[in-house]
Amino acid sequence: MKRIIPYLKPYWGKLLLATLLICISTLCDLLLPTLMSDILNNGIRSGDTELLFLRCGQMLLVAGVSLAGIILGSRLSSWVVAHFCADLRADIFQKVNTLSFEEFGSLGTAALVTRSTHDVDTVSWIASMLAGTVATIPMLFIGGVVLSMQKDILLSLLLMVFIPIIVFVVIRVGKKVLPLWDQSDLYIDKQNAIMRERLRGIRVIRAFNSEGREHERIADATHVMAENIIKGNVSMGILMPLSMLLLNLCIVLIVYIGGWRMEQGASALSAGDIFAIIQYITMVMNGVMMASFAVVMYPHAQVAAGRIGQVFDAKGSGDIHVGLEAAVQGEIRFENVSFSYGGAEDAVSKVSLSIHRGQKVSIIGGTGSGKSTLISLLLGFRNPSAGQVLIDGVPTTELSKHALRSGISTVLQSSAIYSGTIGENIRMGNPDASEEEILEAVQIAQLSDYLATCEDGLEHEIKQAGKNLSGGQKQRLSIARAIVKKAAVYVFDDSFSALDFLTEKNLRTALNQKLLGCTQIVVTQRITSAMSSDCIFVMDQGKLVDSGKHQELLERCRIYREIYASQTGGGKE
Repeated sequence: MKRIIPYLKPYWGKLLLATLLICISTLCDLLLPTLMSDILNNGIRSGDTELLFLRCGQMLLVAGVSLAGIILGSRLSSWVVAHFCADLRADIFQKVNTLSFEEFGSLGTAALVTRSTHDVDTVSWIASMLAGTVATIPMLFIGGVVLSMQKDILLSLLLMVFIPIIVFVVIRVGKKVLPLWDQSDLYIDKQNAIMRERLRGIRVIRAFNSEGREHERIADATHVMAENIIKGNVSMGILMPLSMLLLNLCIVLIVYIGGWRMEQGASALSAGDIFAIIQYITMVMNGVMMASFAVVMYPHAQVAAGRIGQVFDAKGSGDIHVGLEAAVQGEIRFENVSFSYGGAEDAVSKVSLSIHRGQKVSIIGGTGSGKSTLISLLLGFRNPSAGQVLIDGVPTTELSKHALRSGISTVLQSSAIYSGTIGENIRMGNPDASEEEILEAVQIAQLSDYLATCEDGLEHEIKQAGKNLSGGQKQRLSIARAIVKKAAVYVFDDSFSALDFLTEKNLRTALNQKLLGCTQIVVTQRITSAMSSDCIFVMDQGKLVDSGKHQELLERCRIYREIYASQTGGGKE
C-alpha cells in the first residue's frame, strides 16, 4: 500500500477540499435531529406556530447545505479517484513495457492485464475512502455520542452494549474473506488467460472440435472464482442485517426505557429528546457500519495493492538510454554464445560467427534449431548465459538499448499488425517518413497490388491484429515497415514464409537493390531464400554446424544437403 498512496500526492488539495465539503454535510446531518427535537418540544407541544415555521425553515436550509456539500464533495472525490486511477494505470503500463521476457513469463500476460484493470479498480476504493469515510466515521461516531449524551446519558450508554458485538463480527468476517478474495483474484487471472487463449486460437479450437474442452476449462476457472467471490460477499452480507438488527433492538430499548422513565417522572426527558437520541444513535450505528465495511474492504484493497506492487518491484530491463550511445555500423560477432530458457537445455550452445558490414547472410535450419534465439540475443531481448554478442566490437550488454535498436530494423517471426491505417502501420518504422518514402517501401515489399485495390490507399483501415489481411499481406506490411526505417542492419526472421515463390523472388531482388551496403540477416527455413547469400550459417539443435556459400555447403554439409534435397527433390546436382 505504501507504493500506492504517493499517487494521491498531486491531488491532496482537492482531496482535502472534498473531505471538508463532506464534513460540512456531516455536521449539517448532526444538526438536524436537534432542530427536530426543538420542533417537537417547543413548537408542536406548546403550539408555537412561529417557532415551528422558523425551525422548519432552518431545517430546509441545513438540509440544502448538506445536499450541496455531499454533491460537490462526491463529484470532487470522483474526479480525484478517476485521475488517481489514470496515473496508476499509466505507470503500470510504462513499467510493463520495461519488463524483461523472463519477468513477462513469471507474471503472465493475463495477470498483467488484471493488475492494470481489476486491481486498480479495487485500489481506487482507498482514494474514495480517504475523502468520504476517514473524516465522516469519527465525526458521526463522536458527534452522535456527544450530542445524544447531552440529551440523556443513560439512554446513550445503551449503544455501548451493541458496538463491541459489531466489532467482534467485523474482525471475524475480515479474517474469513481475505483468503477468499486472494484466491478469487488468482482465478480471475486464470480466467483471463484462458479467454485470451481461446480468442487467439479460435480457428484451431474449431478445426479440432475442441469447443467442449475449452468450455470446461473456462467453466472450472469461473466456478472457482465465483464460489470464492460469493462466499466473500455472503460473509460481508452478514454485517448489514446484523447491524440493522442490533440498531432496531437498540431503538426498541431506548423507546421502552425512555417511555418508562417519562411515565415515572425520573428525569426531564421529553419525546423530542428520545427522538433526537434515536436519530443520533442511528448515525453512530451508520458510522460503525461504514467503519466495518472499511475494515473488511481494506484487506481486499491491500491484496490488490500487493499484486500491483509485484509489477513495480520487478527489476525490468532498465532505461533504454542507459549505456553507450554509439551509432551501429553493421559489424556483428557472436563469441562462444550459449543461452537457455529457464534453466532447460541450451537453446543455442557455443555459437561463434562473424558478419561483416554490408554482408547479406542467411541463418538456416530446422524448427527449434535456435535461429530466432540468435536474433533475440542480437536485439538485446535476452542476454547470453555464456559468451558475448558484439556489434562493431562493443558487447551488446554495454550498448544502450536505444542505440542498439535504433541501428537495427527487424521483421520478427510473428507479424505484429495494429489497428489503424496502412500508412500508420508502416510509419511506425519511421514516424518522420514522407508519403513518397512510404510508397517506395510499399512497392519494394510487393504490396502495391493490394494497395491499388483499396479505394482510400494508405488511409485504408486495418483491423486489430490485421484481421482483414491475409498472412502474406501481414508479412509484406511488416517488411514495408522495416524498410522505411533507416538502419545499418536489417533482420528478416522467417518473414517470407507466407509468400509464394515468385513474390519472394521479386521482393528479394528489390530488397537487395534498396539495402545495398547495409548488413542483411535472413533467418529462414527455405533454401531459395538462403542460396544467394554471401554466407549461410547452418544451425542444428542449437549449434552452428557449418557456414559458407551455397555450393560449398552442398559439397561438405550433410544437414544443408538434406534441407536442399527435401525442398527441391534432388541432390547437389
